[in-house]
Amino acid sequence: MGGLAVADVVDRYTSAFNAHDLGAIMDCYCSKPAMVGPGGPVEGRSEIASYYTRTWQAFPDMHVTVLRKAVDGEATAVTAVATGRHTGPFALTTGDVLQSSGRYISVRCCWFFALQDGLIVDQQIFYDQLELYLQLGLPLSRLGPPP
Repeated sequence: MGGLAVADVVDRYTSAFNAHDLGAIMDCYCSKPAMVGPGGPVEGRSEIASYYTRTWQAFPDMHVTVLRKAVDGEATAVTAVATGRHTGPFALTTGDVLQSSGRYISVRCCWFFALQDGLIVDQQIFYDQLELYLQLGLPLSRLGPPP
C-alpha cells in the first residue's frame, strides 16, 4: 500500500470521527483490531466501537483537526488537535466518572496507525491527560496516583 493510500485511510478515519459516524469509522478497522490509549488497551471491534461511543457521549461536538501526517510504508503518525465541549459522562483513568462540566477543551493529540490491506490493525492514541483534566476543571489533588 502506497503512502497516498495510507493517508487516504487516515483521511477517511478523520472524516468519520468528525461526523461521529460509528459505522464509517469501524469500516476503517480490520476484523480483529487493537487500540491502546491513556485508559489502557482496547481489543476487538465491539470494544473499539464502545470507545468511540463513550467519547462522543462525553463530547458530542468533538472535532479533530489534523496538523501533520507522516507515512512510512503501512504505518502513519498523525498529530492533531481535538476540540469540544464536555457535556456528558467522561471516564477518568482513576476509575471515576466526571459528569458534564460544560467546559470547552482543546487538546493536542497524536495517533499512530498500523495498517494491513488498507485497514487499521493497530492504533496507539496519545494525549496529555494533565492538559485535558485541567481544562475540565479538575484539581490536581483529585487526579490521584496512576492506576
